[in-house]
Amino acid sequence: MKIKELLIMTAALAASSVALAGSSGYELARVVDVEPIREVHRTPINREICREEIEYVRTRRHSHTPTIMGAIIGGVIGNQFGSGGGRDAATAAGALLGGSIGHDSSKARDGGRRAVTRERCRVQRDWRERTVDGGYRVTYEYGGRLHRTTMDRYPGDTIRVRVSVDPID
Repeated sequence: MKIKELLIMTAALAASSVALAGSSGYELARVVDVEPIREVHRTPINREICREEIEYVRTRRHSHTPTIMGAIIGGVIGNQFGSGGGRDAATAAGALLGGSIGHDSSKARDGGRRAVTRERCRVQRDWRERTVDGGYRVTYEYGGRLHRTTMDRYPGDTIRVRVSVDPID
């Protein structure tokens, strides 16, 4: 019976070593250091900036009334001089001279300037920055060695690690 028991134990031991090869399990590892990962997100913001500017522009009237009135008055005055054909020439000369004087005087009055307010706008780009937590860099000790990983949540004092055993050929 001893040989039978020895064979059963040997077979069980061989089967368990084959079963353990390539298997994995979980253990706890001590956390040594935790460093938060901070990310800065930048968002562009366009805003329109407007201001009022005052410009001075020349005023210009397009009325022909002063020229016409000057020609009529000049023609009436020119008609007072001379006789016969000379009177017609004096009337025409008075009308031309009066029209020219009326035109020049209207230009002198129209040469003024007036203030015009205009709005000038431009787009300015600013940046909004905000800091976002991007997880944690965790340093832990397992089997006398230090290892590092990144985690989404704060790990605490220990973390669970997967331990696997693989045979060496």
